[in-house]
Amino acid sequence: MKFVSIYSALAVTIAVITGLSLTTPNAKAEASSSQAPAPLVVAELFTSQSCSSCPPAEALFAELSDREGLLTLEWHVDYWDELVHGGSKWKDRYSDKVFTERQRSYNANLRGTRGVYTPQAIVNGHVEGVGNSRSKVSALVDNARALPLSVEIENNAVIIGANDTEVEVLFVRLLKQHETNVKGGENKGRKLHGKNIVLDADILGKTANVQTQFEIPSIGAGETCAILVQSLSKDVGPMLGAAKCG
Repeated sequence: MKFVSIYSALAVTIAVITGLSLTTPNAKAEASSSQAPAPLVVAELFTSQSCSSCPPAEALFAELSDREGLLTLEWHVDYWDELVHGGSKWKDRYSDKVFTERQRSYNANLRGTRGVYTPQAIVNGHVEGVGNSRSKVSALVDNARALPLSVEIENNAVIIGANDTEVEVLFVRLLKQHETNVKGGENKGRKLHGKNIVLDADILGKTANVQTQFEIPSIGAGETCAILVQSLSKDVGPMLGAAKCG
């Protein structure tokens, strides 16, 4: 799957020519002298504010977001937005058809179907399970191995280590947390909370067998970000590396 690159034209700064990284000498020295961040496990939740089974999953992922060595992400899908329940519906302000397509691509790879459900948890782009099941999600996270590829954020840039196969580097802009009073649909009358909600995703570029540096786009107040590095072996392949901003 390719994210629509309406955001990426200004963000991409891939500095590789004839196999050599053009990272400045000072930047290289800083990267080599700094302590490399601990590898992460990435847990993604596909959810919707219009899904009555989803608030417990969002609460669980908010709790997990504070765990050391774990990056949690909430992707809000759009296929609930037009469903009427009890005479009303609710448009999830964080939903996006691009996020739905990401989920469909994952399911095609992991379950052999583009059919989707919510809440769905996917860990390291490799295994999936019901997102509001504490035991299932905990097992997926606890049994996951930390991602192997080096991903280091230095000031306004991210440095991706060399890898044997081509990878895609994704910049994900996140809202740190939200509180929403839902006025329609299955969750009408409920106040929902979440953390690390995906606002948009930007393809920074691709890289393979050389260390490569990309500039990181700016973020707004109340926001944070993450870098995801995924294999191109499939439409949305397994996760190989990740980093948290800040």
